[in-house]
Amino acid sequence: MTFFASQAIAESTIVVTHPAIPAPTFLDLGKTGQSIGDIRIWHFPAKADNGGDLMTDWIMTTTGIVENKKIEYRIMNAVFSFGDGTKDQITIQGIGQYSSLKEALDESAVTRRAITGGTGKFANSIGWVETMHLKDGSWKHTLYLK
Repeated sequence: MTFFASQAIAESTIVVTHPAIPAPTFLDLGKTGQSIGDIRIWHFPAKADNGGDLMTDWIMTTTGIVENKKIEYRIMNAVFSFGDGTKDQITIQGIGQYSSLKEALDESAVTRRAITGGTGKFANSIGWVETMHLKDGSWKHTLYLK
């Protein structure tokens, strides 16, 4: 019996970068201190590899904690809004593994999440995004659109 693995192939890519993220708005829900239900919210600008400006909006909710490893699982919803932000958007969803001691991914960590749709010129987009926290504190999001 032979098995074939299909490799996902992107039709186009967009690379989005931004400097270090600002501190999030932190909602300490659930038990006091870091716990399931905590929410982090961000809103900040970024740049696309074509030189275009965009706004990024992120909401992360802690959904699981492995206390003995100091790991949290956080589900994330994000929107990359291009131009004036009202027409061309890409939506992203997924879960990532984070150090319980940090607001964001460890440096050099790569996280993959799903592109779940879009509006305007990105209507009906699907694909995935690979997010990297670079050693200099900046970020790189490579969006693979199908």
